[in-house]
Amino acid sequence: MRGFCHHREYKTHDTSTARSTLGLRDPRLMLQIFAMHLSISESYSYPVSVFGIVAVRDALEPLRNLVFNRPCRDNAFMVDQDSLTLPLCSPRRGMYLVRDRALLEVDLWVKEEGDGSSDKQLLSLYAEFEGMYQLDEMLDGEVSSDLGSLVIDYLLLDESVEAVIQVSAKIDCPHHMRFTAFTSGFDGEIVLFDGKFSGNGKLFQYVVAVKAEGKLDICLKLEESLFWWTFQEGAVGAVRFPDDSVLNYGQFEVTVLFAPKNFTMAG
Repeated sequence: MRGFCHHREYKTHDTSTARSTLGLRDPRLMLQIFAMHLSISESYSYPVSVFGIVAVRDALEPLRNLVFNRPCRDNAFMVDQDSLTLPLCSPRRGMYLVRDRALLEVDLWVKEEGDGSSDKQLLSLYAEFEGMYQLDEMLDGEVSSDLGSLVIDYLLLDESVEAVIQVSAKIDCPHHMRFTAFTSGFDGEIVLFDGKFSGNGKLFQYVVAVKAEGKLDICLKLEESLFWWTFQEGAVGAVRFPDDSVLNYGQFEVTVLFAPKNFTMAG
């Protein structure tokens, strides 16, 4: 990532969120973020409450495609010294490096006691992802200020498509479950869901990038058991399912839609 940005091209004055209906059918250079690790100045003692946004803007539609979304101080995330990872949210759509570039936007604050007047801005900056080199390699980029830094683990996936993961569940008793995804044979995990659930209905929807004709592995951890689904672009449904022991916990419906949108870019 480099620290030069183009405010006019990416319309950084506009804080609207990207439309989920946009996407490209043909394989393109795409960005996949795996994790974000926060480091805070020694002037603060842990735990620290952090709120704000992290977003990616691209030329498909240069609006905020949020990957961390805690804009209100009442919904701040508690960062502990033993766990400095910010929880990712699903982007509204795939993140494309149109003309080999995309823009990172960071606006993070430390929540202080009181009415908010003493809250401190931790990071406020823009930085560009560049897609000319180091494709299909696990990378990390760092942005920093005097008060802290943010390290982002990511991939620039060449010839890739958007995949929309949809999971529904029917579970009678509350269980803690952790869903993760592994894209295109890379070891880095994407945390899709990590929490308790009971009931009958939609659990989550998450958008990831997958190499064209590549595989997407989805893992469910329940107690000490692991259950796997594997999907491949071009195949109908999953090509690998969990065994019947998953039914001891409940019923799960996992689907993946590969390249479900077809937006035509002007020019």
